[in-house]
Amino acid sequence: MNSLVRAACLSLAAPLAYALIEPHRLQVRRFEVEFEALPPQADGLRLAHFSDLHCSAITSARVVRRVVEACNALRPDAVLLTGDYVSRRDSYSALTLASTWAPPVMEYGAAAAHELAALRAPEGVFAVPGNHDYSQGRFDAVEATLREAGITTLVNRSVRLRGVLPLVGLDDVRAGRPRVRAACAGVKPDEAHIILSHNPRALALLAGRNCLLLSGHTHGGQVHLPWTRFRSRPSDMRRSPLFQGWYHAGATRLYVTPGIGSVHLPLRFRCPPEIALFTLRAR
Repeated sequence: MNSLVRAACLSLAAPLAYALIEPHRLQVRRFEVEFEALPPQADGLRLAHFSDLHCSAITSARVVRRVVEACNALRPDAVLLTGDYVSRRDSYSALTLASTWAPPVMEYGAAAAHELAALRAPEGVFAVPGNHDYSQGRFDAVEATLREAGITTLVNRSVRLRGVLPLVGLDDVRAGRPRVRAACAGVKPDEAHIILSHNPRALALLAGRNCLLLSGHTHGGQVHLPWTRFRSRPSDMRRSPLFQGWYHAGATRLYVTPGIGSVHLPLRFRCPPEIALFTLRAR
């Protein structure tokens, strides 16, 4: 029996060790996205997207620094961030005891913003909030640190990249108040545009728009157990088919990234952190 127990322990030790390593195995995924009615000035525009840093007791600022370095090496024209720069204190697993010893959330927020300030892109760095960024009750505290880092926050409003391509930012679906009409003011539905929303459920609000919607929130499940369909999901996504990768609703295309950081435990398994790089092309 002892030999069976020993074998079982050894069989679990290797996957657990890898799950502790995988959060640091950053991947870059590259996509070309064709658009109808893309302005000529936006053809070839390169957009780097990452999400869910979750700077916290289990995802250190060093992780953010490596992501920033990798992103800068891609030489994007713009960097797009889709929320959850910090983690709520109640998101730690009891196994970590972090809810009792971790510093205040905004210490991690300041650390993340300090690293993000090093991002470089000629068109700028843009951010929308996630649900964890409302851990203080409002987005204001996290937003202030991002702005001090030179990042433009887009909460239900838009800007134009290269003066021609609308970039729209929505408030978080779960913790905030997304207002599509206000955010898309001056942007025609058939006009090529990019929309940022932390939560992919925003797709239901945007179907039919000629846009690329970029989201995070799901962590891609974070832990993919082999030979099962088990994926950890946020509570508001348990009945949603939107999980990771590409989805379509009419002319609207959605990409859900698995994000960067971890919640609950510092583990990822068969779901590495990711930067996505999109190159826009006229169709």
